[in-house]
Amino acid sequence: MNIDYQGISIYYSHYIMHLMYSILKRFSNRDLLRIRKLITDILSIKLPYREQSKLFWDDNGYTRNLRIPLANPSKDDLNIYKKYLKHEENNQKTLLLGSTPLLRSLLNELDFKNYVVADFSFATIENSLKELDKLGIDLDAENEIWLKSDWLEMPLEPKSFDYVVGDFVFTQIEPDKQPLFVKKISSLLKQNGNFIVRMCICNTAFDNVDPKKIIEGILFSKTFENTVEQRFALLYRLRDRLRDKKTQATSPRIIVDEILRYKTENEKELEFLRSVLKMTLRRAEVDLPFITQTKDELADVISKEFLLEASAIASDYVSDNFPIYILKKI
Repeated sequence: MNIDYQGISIYYSHYIMHLMYSILKRFSNRDLLRIRKLITDILSIKLPYREQSKLFWDDNGYTRNLRIPLANPSKDDLNIYKKYLKHEENNQKTLLLGSTPLLRSLLNELDFKNYVVADFSFATIENSLKELDKLGIDLDAENEIWLKSDWLEMPLEPKSFDYVVGDFVFTQIEPDKQPLFVKKISSLLKQNGNFIVRMCICNTAFDNVDPKKIIEGILFSKTFENTVEQRFALLYRLRDRLRDKKTQATSPRIIVDEILRYKTENEKELEFLRSVLKMTLRRAEVDLPFITQTKDELADVISKEFLLEASAIASDYVSDNFPIYILKKI
């Protein structure tokens, strides 16, 4: 007799979840918040950074804000990538770090053949493709090679790529792992190969600014309209202000605390802060920190393997802290 142990396991898992739901819905909101904090604490203890990151991106991926520059490259960002991705030969090989939808579309548009999309999750790669479909952007997935792998351990042939491309990739790597990361990327590039990447640089101008003033800087501005762009702007400013200089990271819980601490009875402002809070809670639930580094901190890591050949910023949003680096292998 064949016993379907997997089916039994799934059945009992669903049963236990249903039972837990029946019990939890009897608790007060205050108790539920305490329980959520306990679960978050357990996850942060059990999961290393890489697993926390995987859990976050599997659940969130690229399904939101595809046209928001702080979440994805803008139109002018893409023009900068395009300028430096010189497709002069048909056999040029390119590696895309992550599943950034608009970069996939760009490589496809530039007619790069069989470029590699490296991500730790096939779900993220597939979700990225679905978002392009929703925008009516036709992408030939048959022209891509999907690689499910940690970026530090990609099983790729050394010195085999002309370009490595990515968006905000340093925000996905713990600072103490970044020297290994740049060494890995350098090893994959051919001599004089280029690493083209949009950076996320901590704005140190907020170092001594009261977080309340940062919040009010958005809320009290003449252009305040509760836009997605303004929500991202506040999140990034608080992230920069509240970072731990030793770890070069910002706890999302600290950002949540600052937002909850702010008092207002204006409904438009409350709705705005609730939206920013919701964005931040997604990371806080798995205690996934924001990697928050200054220009000098990043340069110290990058310069060991690469020469900064050029740097450019987009003109269609406030991009001073989000330059695109063109890095040449030393």
